[in-house]
Amino acid sequence: MTVETLPLCAYPECTNHPEAPTPGNPEPRYCAHPDHNALGAFRKFRAKRQQRKDEKRQAAEAKKTAGAAPAADALPASDVSGPRADLVSLISRLSTDLPGYIEELALITDSAAAEERIRTVTQASAQRTLDAEQRTALAEEAADMAVAQLDLAKHRFEEEADKIRQEAAQQMADVAFVRAELERYRERVAQLEERLDAVREEADAARRERSELAQQAEQHRCGV
Repeated sequence: MTVETLPLCAYPECTNHPEAPTPGNPEPRYCAHPDHNALGAFRKFRAKRQQRKDEKRQAAEAKKTAGAAPAADALPASDVSGPRADLVSLISRLSTDLPGYIEELALITDSAAAEERIRTVTQASAQRTLDAEQRTALAEEAADMAVAQLDLAKHRFEEEADKIRQEAAQQMADVAFVRAELERYRERVAQLEERLDAVREEADAARRERSELAQQAEQHRCGV
């Protein structure tokens, strides 16, 4: 029975586990620490490589200063001279630099994966931007239609308002005309009433005069 071991964060010397997979990053290689990413790992690797170079330089300077005996004192001259010595030196350098090369290769591979994720995220962002622009265009078109409908409704309202004002003005003019006619009729009626009163008075005077004449005629017959 084999026990499955969880992978560790790809950041140098980090013992945490990578984050959970997400749609944008299905195979995460780093933990949730904000500095643990491809760029941070590259900087860490570069700092370690610079530290190793500094340590080698300091060791070489210390060895030179201390005046240490050359390796030829410990080995026969035939063993350390010529191509063999160059090969031993080359193998030693390769053994020292190999971990750095392996780390650099892992970083390059991880950088390619990071670039692929960046490309995926960029495409998704571009699609979201396009969708947002389309929604904005639709919103602007709807706003233009709403403004056009509002302008049309405003124009119709102004026309209706003008029509109502004209009708109201005509009705007021008609009322003023009717009032003027009514006042004229009232004056005419008052004149007719005055004339009727005068006719009545004349009729009464004529009746009194006829009555007086009739009385006088009766008295004259009686006297005869």
